[in-house]
Amino acid sequence: MLPINARDQLHVRRIWCGEKPQGSPVLMLHGMAEDGLVFYSHGGRGLACWLAREGWQVFVPDMRGKGRSWPDINQHSDFGFHNVVTEDIPALARLVSRLCPNQPQTWVTHSLGGPLAAAAVMRAGAQSLGVKQFVHFAARRLISSTGFKRRMLVDLVWNRCGRIAVSIQGYLPSDALGLGPARESARCFHDGINWSTREQWIDSEDGFDYGKKAGRRDWLRSLYFASEADVAFGNPDDVRDFMHELGRHDGRMIVLSKANGNVQDYSHTGILMHPDAELDHFPQMAQWMRDG
Repeated sequence: MLPINARDQLHVRRIWCGEKPQGSPVLMLHGMAEDGLVFYSHGGRGLACWLAREGWQVFVPDMRGKGRSWPDINQHSDFGFHNVVTEDIPALARLVSRLCPNQPQTWVTHSLGGPLAAAAVMRAGAQSLGVKQFVHFAARRLISSTGFKRRMLVDLVWNRCGRIAVSIQGYLPSDALGLGPARESARCFHDGINWSTREQWIDSEDGFDYGKKAGRRDWLRSLYFASEADVAFGNPDDVRDFMHELGRHDGRMIVLSKANGNVQDYSHTGILMHPDAELDHFPQMAQWMRDG
């Protein structure tokens, strides 16, 4: 358990193989309505467990109020993306640096965890946080894709029904709406809509302009995975837009689909947890990480 302040603690799962922790550190950051279990299962499935078997030392947090972090999100939860970016992610990076001194970190993200991680680096700096490179899965900021499934899941269920639920409950009951296993605080919910619908990438609390900051610097080496079948929350076009938004950098994008020679048309979370991924695209990712 990692204390963030006098009230909040983050649960961090540390996964490795062998008699003692070793290997280069990987920090995994999940997205909205999720917890760390999007990366691993207690039975040994998922990307985090696979990376540990391949020799990395993996850290998987449950972000504030989610999973086994404490306290659970409720109507009194008063935090938003600003707190995640300026407090939680830097604290996690410091924890990894303390346990793995002088070892550069690879950050692996899913969905909106990608923009949150990038925002933390823009504010604190990559060297300060100890991060060397990114691997993003279905990471996007704006949702600009069209189609029936997007209108149903994003516009109707997440945006419209979500707003009603938040106004009644004081938080987003994601599980009750079928949007994911983890609740969202009211501020995070509204911050997520703002980031997903507005061209300008702005911090709602202090006005920090992430979009302008991204355009002024070379970005970290990054690998982007998207699934052709993920048409709502991780559409390949939205992932590509996020890659371009980060500015000039060594970025590579891989779109997964049966038509492109992959074993599956992966879902939004299946891209991380499907058993076939271990023989399909995980080895590509591992080779890319080693080459860096």
